[in-house]
Amino acid sequence: MTRGQVRGQVRDLTPGHGSNGPVCAGILLVGGASERFGSPKALAPFRGETLGERAWRTLNEVCDEVIAVGKSDDLLDLPYPVLDDGSTERAPVVGVIAGVRAASHETCVVLPVDCPLVTAELLRELVDEGAVPQTGPLPGVYTRSMLPELESRVAAGELSLRGVNSTVLDVDETLLLNVNTRRELLMASIADWARERDDLRAAIVVGSQARTEVPSDAWSDLDVGLFVDDPSRLADDETWVETFGRPVLTFLEPTAFGNRVERRVLYETGEDVDFPLIEAPTWREFASTPEARTVLARGYRILYDELGIGDALTVEPPPSEPSSPDSAAFRQLASDFWYHALWAAKKLRRGEVLIAKGCTDGYLKARLVTLLEWHARAVDPAVDTWHEGRFIERWADPGALAALERAYAHYDLRDVARALWETIDLFQSLEEETGRRLGLTFELDHADLRRRIAEVVRDPRPGSTLSR
Repeated sequence: MTRGQVRGQVRDLTPGHGSNGPVCAGILLVGGASERFGSPKALAPFRGETLGERAWRTLNEVCDEVIAVGKSDDLLDLPYPVLDDGSTERAPVVGVIAGVRAASHETCVVLPVDCPLVTAELLRELVDEGAVPQTGPLPGVYTRSMLPELESRVAAGELSLRGVNSTVLDVDETLLLNVNTRRELLMASIADWARERDDLRAAIVVGSQARTEVPSDAWSDLDVGLFVDDPSRLADDETWVETFGRPVLTFLEPTAFGNRVERRVLYETGEDVDFPLIEAPTWREFASTPEARTVLARGYRILYDELGIGDALTVEPPPSEPSSPDSAAFRQLASDFWYHALWAAKKLRRGEVLIAKGCTDGYLKARLVTLLEWHARAVDPAVDTWHEGRFIERWADPGALAALERAYAHYDLRDVARALWETIDLFQSLEEETGRRLGLTFELDHADLRRRIAEVVRDPRPGSTLSR
């Protein structure tokens, strides 16, 4: 069903339609203190005005009268009067009842204060059809004739609005973003900004804020891919990040998606945002890369989309790493690890402690993570090992994780030597066990390799021997 289509009939949505439509009242639900948001949403700043001011302005573009409804005791500092809903309940239905009762018109369109992307055009569409959106009962149209059912529901202790208005209109869901957290307010601000720019074609949330598995928490960042005609404009000029708040710092960083960059921003309010900058004309090519498919398969959320990405994008997980690597892949990984273990030992022997530590705690650990993935899938082929060590504490072998705790070094020559040998022991144990589980015949001469490394840097751990 397409945007602007009423279930059961299709109506004309050409520009100007509804401008001479039925008169109506606007009811603004201003809400109050919000535990999840941390403060009254109506007073939250949003692109130069508060959410309360924005919603009031939008309703006044459509309605003959506008009534704000809330709790008088909340004492919200708003530039318009607030009608007390007369109830101890904090639920939208009691605000709808109070507003419909007070309105001078039969038809009322109700807008919660935390839907900042709702436009006057969208409200006119709902009023013209006397409808609610496909996503739920608000924002939506409620009439005086619905009061008896609304009042009987509240009397029975049922506080849901769902089903009171059975006329449903399919509209652009990106306009219905409901702001319950500071991050969602930031997302709404980004979406509103994207609609204003002539060079920005789409904005898509990926990562923890969009996935259903292992959802976001208080420590998650926000990743928003910006599909723009010329990414260099946003890369070279950092002032645009001030649109969404006061930045504490911002810088550029290469992305994992080919020869691209992302702008990273830490805002004064604590939100950290990554903005990958992607060439809009190449979005299909971008979405087909294994790296992008891996991320998109975990979930994505459209904030703005004039390219039709949401309609065209069918994301399936990319071909995963084989649950059982073949002998060639196994040999490649093991040879790479042992070669660089000797390389790190040589750097350490030369006194290049920082370089040796970087190899031990960086490069060698990355090879170890790949082996941990193979080991986990050798034990359980159905296990989800994510990518690049994400959530390793959930899927890796507990014994290996315990050994991994000991395999990192202080910036100290002797401790780097210790961590190097801890890493070698852990890798060799996993290499041998994984090879046995997978039935791979390839084996390196570990005794010879250990001897070569020991000739450069001896194992400083008490009781250590050349053969472990």
